[in-house]
Amino acid sequence: MKTIAAKLLASVLFALLLSPALFATDYRYTKIDPPSATSAVARGINARGDILGDYVDADGVDHDFLFHKGIYTNIDYPGGAGASARALNARGDIVGVLSDDKGNHGFLLSDGKLTKLDYPGAVDTRAFGINNSGDITGQYTTKFGAVFGFILKQGKYYKLRLQGSSLTSLHGAEDNGRVMTGDVMLTADSSLHAFLQGKSGDVQLLDPPGTIFPCSRGRGINEGGDVAGAFTIANTADECGGPAHGFVFHQGAYDIIDPPGSTDTFVFGINDDGAVVGAETGKNGVVHGFRATPKE
Repeated sequence: MKTIAAKLLASVLFALLLSPALFATDYRYTKIDPPSATSAVARGINARGDILGDYVDADGVDHDFLFHKGIYTNIDYPGGAGASARALNARGDIVGVLSDDKGNHGFLLSDGKLTKLDYPGAVDTRAFGINNSGDITGQYTTKFGAVFGFILKQGKYYKLRLQGSSLTSLHGAEDNGRVMTGDVMLTADSSLHAFLQGKSGDVQLLDPPGTIFPCSRGRGINEGGDVAGAFTIANTADECGGPAHGFVFHQGAYDIIDPPGSTDTFVFGINDDGAVVGAETGKNGVVHGFRATPKE
């Protein structure tokens, strides 16, 4: 009987043998840059079209922002906490990473209340996603340095670790809390893959067309099961940190997301309308947030 690791490796070989189909979806690209921003990143978009992100102002100060109905608003955290927002849901709840003198923690900002999130026994906890049911996804690090994914449902933490992996990180879940996406690094060759876990627990690795050495990341998922993320054309694991391209995986095929003129694109979030948000680097080296909306 094959192990999960063997099945994962087999799926990689299968993906290389059969080139995945490409969608020809056209997207309309819009920059998401708050006033006075010298650089910006759009990290999440909810069902209402609200966009969450962060930017650096003219004085070199970092801010998190919410873009709602054409208006940018800075996010102020209770007590001046040092936090970095990563995702939001339709209700407006925000999750992310909070840093203090004890390290990194996940956080939930809801109705003006900031709640610190720590996986039991972890030395580092980070929250990356929140769905409309309030389930929170992320990753935690043990005292031995192992990194696992988690989902927090109704106050209880559930661990996610794919066998044969040296790292599992969970970035998003559908409202049912069972269909999920994130990243997995395989121990066998240090390859990095976006993945989609279905209702039955089956795992599909997502490696967009043109991939040589697997290096993809899953970052967002919507209620249609579409996964958004990024991938790098790399020859070895050491090249995985190079310039990236965004992607959307939809009904077995891929849209490649690259705003015109971008030299490096990373997609972080997707909503139920298929609109995605992320960051793109222009030829001048300046980083801008963007929204890409499918054309009808």
